[in-house]
Amino acid sequence: WRPVALVGAGSVAAVALLFPVATLGFWLARGTSATLDLGRLVDAATATVTVSVLGAILTTALAVPVGILAARYRGKLVTVVEQASYAGHALPGVVVALALVFLGVRYARPLYQEVPLLVIAYAVLFLPAAVGAVRTSVAQSPRRLEDVARSLGLGPWATLRRVTLPLAGPGVATGAALVLLVTMKELPATLLLRPTGMDTLATRLWTETGSGAYAAAAPYAAALVLLAAVPTFLLTYAQTASRTRLPRPTTAGDPP
Repeated sequence: WRPVALVGAGSVAAVALLFPVATLGFWLARGTSATLDLGRLVDAATATVTVSVLGAILTTALAVPVGILAARYRGKLVTVVEQASYAGHALPGVVVALALVFLGVRYARPLYQEVPLLVIAYAVLFLPAAVGAVRTSVAQSPRRLEDVARSLGLGPWATLRRVTLPLAGPGVATGAALVLLVTMKELPATLLLRPTGMDTLATRLWTETGSGAYAAAAPYAAALVLLAAVPTFLLTYAQTASRTRLPRPTTAGDPP
């Protein structure tokens, strides 16, 4: 049954990959120079990269302390903080966006329809992904290295900076790459909170497909796929680095 299972799984993967690529190639071939506004495409790609990078930076910065606390210091307060960080994962993007619209209009008018409020929405929505990556990386790192550092005279902050954070590095990179990937294609919050006149690749793709202009939407889809390949590569590299840095289990025959 193994060949049958491999063929079945391979067929599903082939359809999932080849059909979208073939469809995208078809509409790219159908398009003409009249359907492509190169300046608008470049502007949308630039805006996508800008807000995604800012969102990844803020989200990862918030996730690092939460992930380290959750992996190393269990307690009621830490549990509450960790569970609160996962709240955004249970909420649809449009709900988070509407909540931030209300806060922006009522209490933070200068931030309404500005990049900082959009970046905050990304942090709320995708903080769970970054926290999970950091927490897993720290939990898999040997705690005895931190104990040795403390026994050699390093204080808590020095141990955090020189031991814990380097050990958590692959997890931090994984979380940042994952957030970068998902923010590039996020649509509901971006539509509601983006600055007036700013389009991302996802919003342009939504606009063109909504009007049935699939040939005009194809360049934005292709650019989104190409840009998403970068964090995908970084995510794969970070996961590989995380696996190679894990300590090898010792056995009775190993030297001390």
